[in-house]
Amino acid sequence: MAFEREKVKSMIITTELELVGMIHIPPGGRLTDFLNNLAKPFIPVTDADIKTKDGRTFHTDLMQLNKDYIIVIIPEDSIAL
Repeated sequence: MAFEREKVKSMIITTELELVGMIHIPPGGRLTDFLNNLAKPFIPVTDADIKTKDGRTFHTDLMQLNKDYIIVIIPEDSIAL
């Protein structure tokens, strides 16, 4: 049985990577609450475009990101251009 999730397109900067992808959170939930859930040390990110510190780029359909290495997350709808 699959769990229903909302997709939040976000820019994520970690200690080693910059990426843009979809974070999956519970419906009606807040990204902040999802990230503060200590019982889940990893967050699933799908459809991610990734850039490493040395400039290499690649794409992955699914990754599990360790929250301990996240420096900042910016939801796309919060970015004003």
